[in-house]
Amino acid sequence: MSELTHPCTIRAHHLLCTLGFRGLGYSEEFTSSMRNVVEKLRSSRVFPLTLVVGCDIICAACPHSKEGQCFKESDSEAKATSLDLEILSRLGFEPGAQVPCYEAWKRIRERMTSEDMVELCSDCEWFGLGYCVEGLERLKSGELTMPEN
Repeated sequence: MSELTHPCTIRAHHLLCTLGFRGLGYSEEFTSSMRNVVEKLRSSRVFPLTLVVGCDIICAACPHSKEGQCFKESDSEAKATSLDLEILSRLGFEPGAQVPCYEAWKRIRERMTSEDMVELCSDCEWFGLGYCVEGLERLKSGELTMPEN
């Protein structure tokens, strides 16, 4: 399993994925790694993030990731890169921005809508489960909160 580093390097679109994570994944190793990342991101509001366009700590445990690229389908890396750039733009961050978790969650809460997620994420195989939109709604309502530390 990948160890989290300080700051944690994370793809912009994976911020949205972490909102709806429910323990499902591509493999047991991936699911365990993703759970570790999600728990860390939810454990400290000041945990440092580096927002990237490209493979990150979550990708490191994915069976579709090879040599720092997604090979799930022939166009997966291009789609993921485009999605990362669009989400960074909507959140008002530049690639490589270093921010505390709370700032990322604050901007998602303020700037992302369920309609945005439908537009951006509907071709993801996990989107149909509804967990990510539900996670966004929980974040917006205050039900999914960040710790005080």
